[in-house]
Amino acid sequence: MSLFLISLLAMGLVVFLLSIGVIFKKNGRFPSTHVGGNRAMQQRGISCHTSQHKDAQRHKTLAERLAADEG
Repeated sequence: MSLFLISLLAMGLVVFLLSIGVIFKKNGRFPSTHVGGNRAMQQRGISCHTSQHKDAQRHKTLAERLAADEG
């Protein structure tokens, strides 16, 4: 039982220490991990799969999309 309480206390302390920047900074936010929000990736022309998929769907005709769904 004491090992469980020590583990729980340690995990709580770790979570608190990791969130200090978010909690105490003015307008503190978690960093964006989305590829589309990363400037270095944007400069290299890399975008996320979701954006690429949306772009690809915009360029297909309705007949092409229906044929892909059937096959």
